[in-house]
Amino acid sequence: MEDKVYAITDIDGYIVNMRKAAAKHVCENADKDDLGLYVSINQMIGLVESNCLGYDDNGLPLLNEDCNEQIFLETAAWINNVALAKLAGQNMIECAWDDELNEMVFWKNECD
Repeated sequence: MEDKVYAITDIDGYIVNMRKAAAKHVCENADKDDLGLYVSINQMIGLVESNCLGYDDNGLPLLNEDCNEQIFLETAAWINNVALAKLAGQNMIECAWDDELNEMVFWKNECD
């Protein structure tokens, strides 16, 4: 089965829908009106540019399903990571780097 490649003709529509789908994946009740606070339009364009196969003769980004899935996963991770950073910034959670796991770890802040 041949992997279909398609051009994104409406980049703004693609980005808006991708952000909404990724936010819903992270949290069913995500406030879709404030997604720009988590990942901006320019950051989304960067994700498309870094994950596309190239561009057609009209300069439109070319994607296949693997590219589309990667953009979705990176967008969801971006939203999740910004949400965690916001919670840590509000002292609602704590975080630290775990050398053994080689990743950030988070836990509930035990406020008095």
